[in-house]
Amino acid sequence: MNLKQTNFIDLRDFGKGELEHLIRLAEEVKSGQDREQYLLDKYIGMLFTVPSTRTRISFQVGAHQLGARAEHYNGAELQLSNQESLKDTAAVMGRYLDAIIVRLYDMNNYGWGREGLHTLAEYSRVPIINALDDKDHPCQVMADLLTLKEKFGETYKEKKVVMAWGYTKRQKSLGVPHSLMTAGSLLGMNLRFAHPKGYELDEEYLSFAHDAVKQSGGAIEFSHDLREASEDADVIYVKNWKSLTLTKEEDSKYREEIKADWCVSGEHFQRANPGAYYMDCMPFIRGEQVTSEVADGEQSIIYDQAENRLHMQKAIMASFI
Repeated sequence: MNLKQTNFIDLRDFGKGELEHLIRLAEEVKSGQDREQYLLDKYIGMLFTVPSTRTRISFQVGAHQLGARAEHYNGAELQLSNQESLKDTAAVMGRYLDAIIVRLYDMNNYGWGREGLHTLAEYSRVPIINALDDKDHPCQVMADLLTLKEKFGETYKEKKVVMAWGYTKRQKSLGVPHSLMTAGSLLGMNLRFAHPKGYELDEEYLSFAHDAVKQSGGAIEFSHDLREASEDADVIYVKNWKSLTLTKEEDSKYREEIKADWCVSGEHFQRANPGAYYMDCMPFIRGEQVTSEVADGEQSIIYDQAENRLHMQKAIMASFI
């Protein structure tokens, strides 16, 4: 399967076969079966305009292990901070680099980050890898799929995975729920999304998933009650995201009013299936979206998730650059 020199921005651009290929390659990379230095002597730019821990470090380490060098730049270091256009920045970076890994979004301007990624792709003419924008986080979700397959084997698509909105003071990107919905609908997974009213996902992703599950045989459900949604869950995956319909001020006020109902605790795992796992892409604050009891308990696989960012992102870089 040849994906070389293409962009990895939105999982809706791919099919079931491409997603399963990435999972298999990540398994081989992690097991040590595949030690090929796919990116020997490549130079990769990392343009991150917002903070990152797991994504940034895992990409830098992974690039090095594949024979490449990955250099990080933030917006303040570049002439973007002096109002140079993203078009000109992209055109120049493309002359120097073999690929650009990008984290770009503005929580006050939904869609701005995606427009920026498309500008970078158009004018740099090198592969663009989305390391989180306002609409998608494909690298995170592909690593999550690897983690689910490790825990459940080939039956992971049959397990009930609940993505639950969790309270945080900070408003966050919709990237993870959108990408999970896309991947799950393509692969035929059994997903349930739980969120308060007012935090519905983008209609374009809902429409895509609705059509995709007709072909894949998957199932996608929605609930506005976290306790109800936890029933018979095999995984409870907690993530916060912003409202697309409330103003920033309205969102901030509303989430404070409902926070007591949207913190995952041991009570929710008592409703879940025996042996259910807790997932979280991190970062999180204990006591906000999840209790310490759950985050640090035996059901928590958050560090396995974090480790798999490295292996999956190596597979992504090896495939697309």
